[in-house]
Amino acid sequence: MKKINSGSFSFYRNNEHGQFHSVVREELLKETPEKLGIIPFYQSYVDAVTAELAAIEVEQGSQHSRTIEDADILRDRLYRSFVLHINSCLLSFDSTVQDAADRILRILNQVGDMRKQPYNQESKTLTSLTSQLESNYSADITSCNAVVQLSKLKEANDSFVADFGTRASEVSARISGDVRAARVVVDAIYKNIISVINALVLLNGEAEYSSFIDKVNYQIDYYKNTINNRRSKGKGKDKAESTPTI
Repeated sequence: MKKINSGSFSFYRNNEHGQFHSVVREELLKETPEKLGIIPFYQSYVDAVTAELAAIEVEQGSQHSRTIEDADILRDRLYRSFVLHINSCLLSFDSTVQDAADRILRILNQVGDMRKQPYNQESKTLTSLTSQLESNYSADITSCNAVVQLSKLKEANDSFVADFGTRASEVSARISGDVRAARVVVDAIYKNIISVINALVLLNGEAEYSSFIDKVNYQIDYYKNTINNRRSKGKGKDKAESTPTI
């Protein structure tokens, strides 16, 4: 008679542990908790798996980190391009353009090298600078034919501020990044679910549970093989990331 095989999650890496339980969670939903007789445990299991995945994401870093870095690089490049363009206007044949460039550069020189500033400070500096240039030096910006460049710089800074705010909100909304603690909770509920299903197989036969059992056992065997292969390559030095044996 079929049953869900026992196993230890101790040597599952965090991403493997999260992936395994994500699959089980999906299969429970497909088969329905009612059919499998695990309604008392279903929602708590779903919540625990969700919390674990969030903790893993915290540990791996924000999903917006790459976006923020790219946005910062873009605004730095646009600022540098803007400064170079204004400097080039000093060489214009038109003295009006030269004078306009000189007035703008006085403001830019007060700002200095913003790339050395923290993200928040650079954002504030750029916001203040672009606002000042648009409000008080619009004629000079037009004379230097730099309206589009200033507009693009402002857009890049606004985009960075928005991305940075999204990351801050994401981090503040997250659950603790203690993956080990999250794994312990998931494994305890999973153990109860498996015990119930295996008991129902003894009472009712395997027909109603066969498909779910096969899918879970496939995942268990897959990760057992993965871990065994890793141990062989590592000469038995694989380290747990880890949760107690169930």
